This record gives sequence, structure tokens and C-alpha cells, in this order.
Amino acid sequence: MTDLRPLHDWSGPPGVLTLWCPSAASMESAKRAPVSPVLPSYEQEQHLHAFRACEQRHEAMARLLVVVWEEGGRCDLRALTHVVTAHVRRHDTYHSWFEERAGAIVRHVLEDPAGIQMEPLMLGDVNAADWQKHVMATPAPFAWDCFRFGILQRVSGFTCFASIDHLHGDATLIAFLMTEIRSAYRAVIDGEKPHHLGPPGSYLYYCTNQRRRAAATTLADHEVKRWIAFLQRNNGRMPAFALPLGLLEDRYHAEYVHVDILDDAVMDAFESACHASGARVIGGLLACAALTERELAGRSRYTVVTPTTTRRSPKAFRTTGWCVGVVPIDFDVQQRTFPELALTAQSNFDERLSLADVPIELVLELAAELPTVGSVATGGVMLSYMDVNVPPLSARIAREWHEANGRVYINQGIAAQVAIWLFRTQRGLSLTAAYPANETARASMHRYVAAFAGACRRAADALMPTYSDVGRER
Repeated sequence: MTDLRPLHDWSGPPGVLTLWCPSAASMESAKRAPVSPVLPSYEQEQHLHAFRACEQRHEAMARLLVVVWEEGGRCDLRALTHVVTAHVRRHDTYHSWFEERAGAIVRHVLEDPAGIQMEPLMLGDVNAADWQKHVMATPAPFAWDCFRFGILQRVSGFTCFASIDHLHGDATLIAFLMTEIRSAYRAVIDGEKPHHLGPPGSYLYYCTNQRRRAAATTLADHEVKRWIAFLQRNNGRMPAFALPLGLLEDRYHAEYVHVDILDDAVMDAFESACHASGARVIGGLLACAALTERELAGRSRYTVVTPTTTRRSPKAFRTTGWCVGVVPIDFDVQQRTFPELALTAQSNFDERLSLADVPIELVLELAAELPTVGSVATGGVMLSYMDVNVPPLSARIAREWHEANGRVYINQGIAAQVAIWLFRTQRGLSLTAAYPANETARASMHRYVAAFAGACRRAADALMPTYSDVGRER
């Protein structure tokens, strides 16, 4: 896995752009797709409602996941057409589209996925700005074809990319998508059988199972009680960012900062410091965030939500779709040291991991009549950590991303929370943060990032005392 960057950061050289879109016949078939009894997942439903709210306010939404990688030589358009068509047919999340009916969102599902055909459209020479505009033109989530694949062909090679609306994917998809398409393409042009990735699971099954569990969930359930207790300890709201963010509405235009925090050797030392404390990296990073808030804002208690995958099997990890829940974290900081906080944070995370399987939207539905929770907002602050060394095929995925210079981008737009993404790659640890686009929030976030990087370096220094500052912002 690579780190996450805003789309406008992509600055590759010009090339000949070819886009793959569903054929006209496929679009007509999708229009005739019948309504399905399978409801959208909670993640999809929230995303669609958020998009509609942005649309009504004439605002752009940060909704696209864009994965980009490099290939040598001249692209075999026929081979890649076969590959992207097979990819869309293979994963059933692409077989759905949604519409609003009487205030509810209903799903349509194509009856014959084998009839889906992707077609190349050559658009001629483009520069980086032109390419970004074409990516931003990926259809909106209420359209069936809210996904695009493409290449930028040059003399020495080509850039390959996929632009997927968040409706159909999460970070796990991004890690797996490039490996699937790249290995299948190479197999086709080499006349070999593709690497056996194993059959994917069904996202429709995931949605059905999530809704089945939700229907059986009540206020008496242990996980719901723990969610409500978390919200009540936080005055009925989701966690807030520790520093001033300026004047805000419920949603705001976001800007981004990207920082390399630790190089690979120092990241190894940081991980060793976490293990010496009885924690894993996630516990150590939460501890550093807690220390940062204590340093900058004097907070004696750390509170945040951290997303995690809700995939639970190898087949699920091969499933394209949005399978993410959030874990509520809160613990006392006081005058504790990094080792003490890392162990506390890790225990907090592990003990509450099952709460990720209970969507926060469901909790708010169930708790709507509770005066201390009923008006809670879903914004706040989120801290996310991703590591390339996760299953399935983690070694293969890491190698593919390194060889192909894989990168992930998101488009700028309206957001409802401060988001901090931490990525561990072959290069070490990087941080990307999204925050309100105003001077107050910008100054606060830059202070936060510098302090957080310092906390991580000090933890690593315990096992690497000769380390010097290598943090680098760009």
C-alpha cells in the first residue's frame, strides 16, 4: 500500500489518454435492472445521503478513490479491455445502482453481469490538469457507471489508473485492485494463466448480513451500550479535534497536508518500542496522538474514532466493496509515559474492536430518543492507520506496489470531519490530514502534525538514540 494524497498533487508528464467506460448496451441493460431486496450497506446509505446533501448545496464531495501505477512499453488496449471487463464482472458491488424512492434508497441489480462490456475511448493528448478533470468527471454515486479505468500512454511506458466512487470501495479495495488488474494484464499479454487470487466474496451478501444483524440489534446489546456510553462520556457528541478550526458549518471545504514522518529504519525502531510496551503499532500511534493533545491542548483524556476493516475471512479480503467500521477510543492520559499509554491504547482498541461491526448510524437510530445522544453529529475527528503488511497476499501486494510505484489519491471537496491517515509503506511512516480550508485550521493542523511527528520520533529514539530529525513536509 502507498500513502494517500490529494488528486491535485498528481503531476505526471503528458500522454495520450484512453478511458474505459461501460458500453452503450451495458448502460441500457443497467437501466432495466430490477429492484433488489438487498438494502444498501450503512456505509453506502450514508455516502449517498451525504452526496445528495452536497449536490443540493452545489458543493463538490470528496468521494473518489483513485489508484495510479506505472507500466512499461505500449499498452495492449485489447488485453486491458478484457481485464477491466473481467474485473467489473467479477465483483458484484459494480452490478448495483441506487435511486431514491419516497425518501428511501433502493438498490437495482443487473440480472446478467456476464453481459457487462467495458469499452476504450481514446481522448488524445492531455496534461496533468486535463487528466485530473477527466478523473473528476467520473459519474456520481447515483449513476450505475460511477467507476472509470484508464491509461496515459507515453513513448517509454504508460500510467494506469482506476477511479472508483467510494460507494464501491475502501482502502482494502485499493490495495487489492491494482494487484488484481496488473497481474491479470501481464498474464494476458504473456499468454499465461493469471495468478490465482482466489474467488472473491459477495458484497451483496455483506450488505444482507449487515442488515440482518442490524434488525436483531437493540439498545440492550452490549456493543450498543458501549457505544452509547462512549458518546455520553463525550457530552453526546463524536470526538472533536483538539485545536481551533475557525468558524465552521456542519460541512466544510477541506484542504490537505502530507508529511513523511519516519523513514523505514526508524519506523522499525518505533514498532520495536511499541512491542516493548506490550502494544502493536496502532497502540503506539494512538499513544503519540494522546501525547500530542496533552502537549498542545492540555487534554487529560484522549478521545477519537479509528476505522478498521470489517472483513473477517480471506475471501472477504478479496471482496470489492465498502467494508469498514469505526472503533471508539478513549482513555486517560494524565502524566503517563509513552510505554504506559501505548499499552493502554492497545488494550482499549482490542477490547472495543467488536464495536466496529455495529454501524454508528445504527447506534444513532436506536438511541434517537435518548436526550444525551439523540442530536449527536457524525463529524468530529478520525485517525486511521494502514500497513502494507496485512493479509491477504501481503508480500505480493507490497512487491507490486513497490515495482509499479503505486499511489492513491482522493479528490478535494466538502468534508464533515478532521481526518488523519497514517500509512506505513516500504519508505516508512507518512501522514496525510484533511482539515477546513481556513487560516486558523491550517495553523492548528501544522502545529499538530509537527508535535505528532515529534512524539513518534521520541518513542523511536528510545531504541535508536542516534536518530536525527528526518521529517520532511511537502
